[in-house]
Amino acid sequence: MIGKAKSCIGGFSIFKYVIDDKKGMELMRNNLCGETPLEIFQEMKIIQDQNQRATNKLISMVLSPHINDGENLSRKELKNITKEFLEGLDIDLDKSMFIAFLHTEKEHKHIHILLNRVDEKGRLLKDHHIGKQAQWSAHRVAEKNNLISAKQLRIDKIKESEIMDDSKTLRKEIYQKHLNVLAAKPITMEKYFAEMLKKNIQFLPAINKQGQLQGFRVRDIDSPTDMKASDVHRNMGLKNLLSTGLYFETDNFILNDKLQEIQQLNEPKEQGREVISNSAQTYTNNHSYLFKTSFTASQAEDDLGRKRKKKNKR
Repeated sequence: MIGKAKSCIGGFSIFKYVIDDKKGMELMRNNLCGETPLEIFQEMKIIQDQNQRATNKLISMVLSPHINDGENLSRKELKNITKEFLEGLDIDLDKSMFIAFLHTEKEHKHIHILLNRVDEKGRLLKDHHIGKQAQWSAHRVAEKNNLISAKQLRIDKIKESEIMDDSKTLRKEIYQKHLNVLAAKPITMEKYFAEMLKKNIQFLPAINKQGQLQGFRVRDIDSPTDMKASDVHRNMGLKNLLSTGLYFETDNFILNDKLQEIQQLNEPKEQGREVISNSAQTYTNNHSYLFKTSFTASQAEDDLGRKRKKKNKR
């Protein structure tokens, strides 16, 4: 619902435009007897002529319900919200001279109100900030009657914009933390996650129906707010993280074929042989003594010499 109001000279042309049976119907009036636009104009002018100092002697208002509300509101309901709108502007409905005319010629129903600004004693109705007052009065009427308020829509839009700005700032902060962690060269994904957690950024795995790791959601512990890692920045998506050279040290997650290829490429290689694969892990555990750092090259030569001596004795 939108409410508009302004003071104007109030010539006959505005009465002719508003009071037109081809455009709609009269909704309500007060202290007026005339039938035609000219008669109603002349009635108001008689009162207005008692004040020769003012120029703007008419207040023209428009009360426009939201298009969806306008389709459902009955004539009685439209009359009631018009009364409430005028009362919200501190207008005495019993003493004031006005006419409210409903325009239905367009899909968007709206109510025109012509209010005599001059009272019987020639005094002027205050019009200070009348436009703003009309907006708030329409907003209050909409709230009271569970109708859509244009002002509330604007307020919601501003809040949404503020939330978007806050979200944009948060994404920038998280991405900067990501860059700082990568600059320290964490090597493994586990180390990367641990360093990000120190900065109050937690990674939550997203698993698809096939049981594969689809990606991660990022949670800012301070907010708390969470979003897809790729929504923070595309470089923080799982594929792009692996593409930086990071790899999973453990096999806690099942990767799809493409990510598995990147994982295998990222896995480090020792001099002369690849790091022990998962399939050879059992062998490694059963022969762990072969990989102890205390087992030196000289000890290996001594063991080989003893074995040869035993063979020659046989």
